[in-house]
Amino acid sequence: MSGTDRYEAPASDTVLLAFDGRVLEVFGYVDDARYHVWEGPRLDFTTGRFRRLAITVRSGRRHSIPYDEQRLPALRALADRIARSVAEGRGPG
Repeated sequence: MSGTDRYEAPASDTVLLAFDGRVLEVFGYVDDARYHVWEGPRLDFTTGRFRRLAITVRSGRRHSIPYDEQRLPALRALADRIARSVAEGRGPG
């Protein structure tokens, strides 16, 4: 993936996750947040009555947001793209 590719996946009608190959951004949930690939962001999902996705980085910092069930396939695809970039070891710059 090049730095110009951008993937977006809404988590709900008011929350959007965007990834450009180097930075994962979360828009619309309390405060905007940015996670750089070199921080090793990982997306984990809980299902059932209380659906949440958690973004966790190597340092332990964590951000948890609710998501709409019908949006899970696109969010999982985004999580896979992020995991591939982290595995490739993309660093700052």
